[in-house]
Amino acid sequence: MPRATSLDHQKTRDYIPLISNEFNQPLRNTFSLLEKRYFHEGRVVSQNLENMSHTRAKFELIGFNCLLDINEQIIPRFVLEFYGQLTFNYNLEGQFVVNFVIQNKSFSLTLEEFGQILKIPFKGQASFTEMWSLDHLSVSVPSGGLYKTKPPSPRVIKSFIQVPRQGQETRTKNKKTIIVGANEILTREIHTHMKPWVGIIRENAICLGGHKDHVSACLCHMLYCIETSTPYNLAFFILKRMEKTRCKPKELLPYGMLLTRLFKHVVSVSPELAFDHFVSHDRVMHPIAPHFERKTQSDRGKKRPRERNASSSSTIQNHPSSSNPLDHMVDVSDDESFHSNSSFPSQQVSSSSTVDPLFRQNPSYESHDLHTFLSETITFQTQQRDAHREGLSQLDMLSRT
Repeated sequence: MPRATSLDHQKTRDYIPLISNEFNQPLRNTFSLLEKRYFHEGRVVSQNLENMSHTRAKFELIGFNCLLDINEQIIPRFVLEFYGQLTFNYNLEGQFVVNFVIQNKSFSLTLEEFGQILKIPFKGQASFTEMWSLDHLSVSVPSGGLYKTKPPSPRVIKSFIQVPRQGQETRTKNKKTIIVGANEILTREIHTHMKPWVGIIRENAICLGGHKDHVSACLCHMLYCIETSTPYNLAFFILKRMEKTRCKPKELLPYGMLLTRLFKHVVSVSPELAFDHFVSHDRVMHPIAPHFERKTQSDRGKKRPRERNASSSSTIQNHPSSSNPLDHMVDVSDDESFHSNSSFPSQQVSSSSTVDPLFRQNPSYESHDLHTFLSETITFQTQQRDAHREGLSQLDMLSRT
């Protein structure tokens, strides 16, 4: 994702509640740490994306269209309470089970139940690893039980998703050049028609945030499954991702919109939990949209004003929305830097000269804005200088009299 978009998760800090003082130790410490983390809400996917009809057709074949249709408000307190007392185990039938506590009421869901509630695939090939190389995929899958998986070989996966290499690939990290391994795949090496898939899956299934120049082994596995219409157990991946993320205090708390679906289920089976503590908030992370306009030179270094969401409501009653800061400013000279210039949901997001089909340029608009800004700035500065000189002159006359 563009840099400004990859930073927009920081705006979730505005609505994260402070609830740690409501708990005794050691839960107080747990919630205190969770309150300091940002959320990754997921992103609404614009239906106007290039090749959207092809993407939807491919995604629907294995149920991944669920990633295209997420569109929920966020229930911040529920997200905190869910992650605060989250555990996992396998039951006697070998089913993967997620356990959590909401308002002192315990819930346990099998992976299959979890998938049905969140409307995500819960059958098919299962894998989870945070490693990059495809060599790790064979050891990241369940080797037995209900979710036993035999993934395709790295060679087979690469043959479906990677543009063949012509030589040794390198990437730059911390100003150092690193040689890319034979079974490591760079984002720019993914077939063109799959590049929108990469963005959608990263934002709504992996939820790491930040710009990534490479494609993880599990993401490669998902791309292969989409391309070959092979069922993939997305519920398994998401639960494993939750399990791993909960213990990493520097990572985003993922799946904000998906957890709203879980909240609705919890309230449906326990109506007594539907009270004013669980306030819903408008999303603050930008959608995955088709058109991006580059941030102009006139915006460089300026602070953006805070804007207030037009509407935000409780699950039970209307509730005032919190104000949300706009994007952190980024420098247009960075080819991976972008900036949002309007509020969700009808916002247009800015773009630099990237080959990704999701992003477009509008250089004539940028040039016009820069010319207008410079002209207005010169006029304003001249008026200020003349006024300042006139004031000094009057003070000098008064001092003489």
